[in-house]
Amino acid sequence: MQEGIEDKFTRLADMWERETQFVSSLGDIVTHRAHLQIVAMGLDVIPLILNRMQKKPGLWFDALCFLTRDNPVTDDIRGDIRAMTDAWLEWGKRNGYC
Repeated sequence: MQEGIEDKFTRLADMWERETQFVSSLGDIVTHRAHLQIVAMGLDVIPLILNRMQKKPGLWFDALCFLTRDNPVTDDIRGDIRAMTDAWLEWGKRNGYC
């Protein structure tokens, strides 16, 4: 039986968060195999990422930048995870993803 996109995303996102929760290197976090597999799933995961961010902010910014070819995070909020998350959630609303 083939795994559905939501189930696959959730499995990989849970794995990524679990296996990188104590990793301090952003490079290691965003090149983790589960994160790369999520990005490889393509545009269909954008609403799934944004929905997950609504519930629990996380380091999804690189994935979203890559998938959307956009970045609503301005210099004045860079580094503020909550503000960066809010900027992406607003972007998602404006672009019909959430």
